Amino acid sequence: MTKSQLELALREAAKITRERDFIVFGSQCILGTISRPPRVCLLSQELDLYPRNRPHAVMLLVKKLGPRSAFSKREGFFVDFVTPELAALPEGWTDRLIPFCSRKTGGATGWCLELHDLAASKLAAGRKKDLDYVQALLSCGLINSRMLKGRLRTLPVAPASLQKIERVLRAFLAKAKGGFVPQKRK
Repeated sequence: MTKSQLELALREAAKITRERDFIVFGSQCILGTISRPPRVCLLSQELDLYPRNRPHAVMLLVKKLGPRSAFSKREGFFVDFVTPELAALPEGWTDRLIPFCSRKTGGATGWCLELHDLAASKLAAGRKKDLDYVQALLSCGLINSRMLKGRLRTLPVAPASLQKIERVLRAFLAKAKGGFVPQKRK
């Protein structure tokens, strides 16, 4: 995915919903937070958006921009929708959202998760694609392990789950020192 695709998605979502503020969850947060994201962090062809002030518009967005939409077929990516309640996020994540807006977003702002919050959430989700993404962030030096550990401790997860997440992070840190880069997904 590219920054111009993020701009297009925000512009289209704003037209459909008359909403101007969207929370950007998932891997594509990186497009709104750093100027030159590494290619390995841009493999996903889905953009997780949530209309910040009009959650009732989600179903309309799924229909118009979702995986089976004409938009998806035409543009080669799709918009998916994650609610803040669906993801495990560290305490205070809303205070650290990073605004992304350009002249090409049509007045819409994508409020992107800060990368440490994103990494903590992905570690909590624990899917292979999420774990690969966190490894890439670590390997590329885009997140600080000490800060990430602090964010993990504020996740709304059971103590046993937190211990498992911390074990995974320790293993990743050992691999990151060796220059691990995940393989492209097919």
